[in-house]
Amino acid sequence: PKEPTARFSFSPEKPSPGDQITVQYFPSGTNLEKAEEIYLVAYSYTHGTPEAKDYAMSQKGKIWTASFSADEKTWGIIIKFAHKEKVDNNEKNGYVIPLFDNEGHLIPGGLAGLAEAYASWGSYFVGLEGDQEMALAYFVEEFELHPELKREYIIPYLTVIAAVRKAAGIEVVLSELDDLAGKSDLSEEELAMMVGWYSRLNQAEKAQEYSALIREKFPQGRFVQEERFREFYEMTDVDQKIALMKKFRKDFPESDMISAMHIYVCLAYRDSGQYAKINEYLVKSTEEVNWSLYNNIAWDMAEKGVELELAAALAAKGVELVRKQKEDPKGERPIYITEREWKEQMDTGLGMMLDTYGFILLKLDRAEEALSLLEEACLLSQGQNNEINERYSEALVQSGSFEKAVSEIGKLIQEGQGTPKIKDLFRQAYLESTGNEKEASAQLLKLEQIARKKSAAELKETMLDSPAPDFTLEDLDGNPVSLADFRGKIVILDFWATWCDPCTDSFPGMKLAVEKYKDDESVRFLFINSWERVENWKKNASDFMSANNYPFHVLLDTQNKVITAFEVEGIPTKFIIGKKGKIRFKSVGFMGNTDNLVEELSLMIEMLR
Repeated sequence: PKEPTARFSFSPEKPSPGDQITVQYFPSGTNLEKAEEIYLVAYSYTHGTPEAKDYAMSQKGKIWTASFSADEKTWGIIIKFAHKEKVDNNEKNGYVIPLFDNEGHLIPGGLAGLAEAYASWGSYFVGLEGDQEMALAYFVEEFELHPELKREYIIPYLTVIAAVRKAAGIEVVLSELDDLAGKSDLSEEELAMMVGWYSRLNQAEKAQEYSALIREKFPQGRFVQEERFREFYEMTDVDQKIALMKKFRKDFPESDMISAMHIYVCLAYRDSGQYAKINEYLVKSTEEVNWSLYNNIAWDMAEKGVELELAAALAAKGVELVRKQKEDPKGERPIYITEREWKEQMDTGLGMMLDTYGFILLKLDRAEEALSLLEEACLLSQGQNNEINERYSEALVQSGSFEKAVSEIGKLIQEGQGTPKIKDLFRQAYLESTGNEKEASAQLLKLEQIARKKSAAELKETMLDSPAPDFTLEDLDGNPVSLADFRGKIVILDFWATWCDPCTDSFPGMKLAVEKYKDDESVRFLFINSWERVENWKKNASDFMSANNYPFHVLLDTQNKVITAFEVEGIPTKFIIGKKGKIRFKSVGFMGNTDNLVEELSLMIEMLR
């Protein structure tokens, strides 16, 4: 494992399973440097999904400390540190605590478990950068020390070696499959893996041979269940779908797929507009239903404005279920989510369900009933969800709570959550409360100034100072464009793709920003088209720009070299580059608020003048 960095240390030096481990963390220079509280999140791994637990750290000076006991069966631990939405995961490498036996040797499986983390689950849970080559190196080292573990890790190992060694790796895969074929005690999981590989390698005869063997040896197994589930899933007729589910439940009464089938039956009714049938089905069913199904169906009905009284009843049931799940989460929480994270997810879920219920009540002109629901939803989302904020503001005004509306909506605006609709509702409430339009405008301006000052202070905390990789790409007219051409100017790079909904959703706001600075020679916008899934990139991007009348300077990153050089992980991602060619700001995603997008970009630009 990698050596721990200077900001991270643990004792004892060579901990064993069951030992008390003390971790010290010095966050200076990290995104957690100014955090008021920090949690240590430990992922204890063996083979497969890790178990996550978090521990509140105590602070003494600039050092944060936490102690915990390593599980008796753990082979190793990967740590990240967290404060609210911010995470320090050692620059995507994780903070690794290897475990040792009584003689000071690494626990068997520790390296292979770490390899599996870098190859698969680490990116999802810890935010590690997937590193197949490192994973392969750890697998090789593990199997040299403990060859008996190779079979246990054969599935992730073959995936990794094929990814790293390409054609040579496929030869290794085939050799390993041949070795496995000679075993008399093959598990269902191993046989399913063989089917998968032979199918992938176009060896249909062998794939069929092992498929038949699985059905023969494991007639109640997951492979057979998945085949039956696919038949159910592809069935479009709801009555036949239900018949297939009943037969499945009779044949596999303990299957965890039954609950998913139950959901798909309800969704099939939803898609055909048979909402009363959904309610009838749910009332008769003995299956436990997750609150999210009620949310999905009730929201669909609300958006379409159909059968709103029934939608309200379904939403009320969903609220009841999520509250129950939140209060008594026994058996619900996956092991890879900590209790703290689970509580946060439940708070988010309850907020969504309350918002759906409140939305329906507003449509039914029951604003007073909606108000308490939406107030709680706004509280649970910490005022960070624009749609919930808008509906809460609407409920305040519709219910005639004008003084409270002025206060509550004003808080949202000064916190930077003032969408155009929210500002209109504030003005409406202020006028209803005071009748003074001039004063309403002045108060709104004051709140906007507070929000702008707050946003500027927050942006200052996120400023970067790293060199921007230079590049040359062709634009839609075939002209070469280099980043170096714009030295001395402020450059906004926007990485995007036509298939990316958040990218295209942000474009109306980006159009406003481009038009705002179109006469400013010191500011330039470059829209870098990357990660496309089409053959003719130029036509695809050009047609999209023309169809939407976007005045963007588009560059084509057809080899995805520039997006890789900038280490972009998801799109849209924007980089704001200062006059000296340094990356000063990075913005990932789009939160759905066009005004906020333009305001944030404007603040960044003005700060770099």
